[in-house]
Amino acid sequence: MLDLVQGLIKAGYYQSAVGENFNLASGAEIRVSDLVKMVNEATGNKADIIFRERRKWDTKPRLLASIDKARQLIGYEPLVDFNEGFQSNPEGLREFRDNREKIESVVDFPPGMSSAVRGVKSICNAGVRH
Repeated sequence: MLDLVQGLIKAGYYQSAVGENFNLASGAEIRVSDLVKMVNEATGNKADIIFRERRKWDTKPRLLASIDKARQLIGYEPLVDFNEGFQSNPEGLREFRDNREKIESVVDFPPGMSSAVRGVKSICNAGVRH
């Protein structure tokens, strides 16, 4: 989640992102079957995984969202390993829900920054401004 938030903040901050589209992702490939297993473990889902034949239009055995354009335009770099981030998200959501002071301690509203792109400390500091 942190990677998505920092990417969205940078996209709102850097002029080079205006009118562009790019991926905000982990930069690492993960198999869908592995992700399904992780979700099932995290949620306590005991249902079996059912594998089906590929559909006619489903021709790629693997996918990886390229983050090259985001790196170039907004200096995006994933900050958290995918597995670590996946495991910490439920805990982090509960922590922020239950601890408003924690949120306020990381939010920064510097003078002169548009209210549309109010940042989180240190997130926009990584990368170059275009």
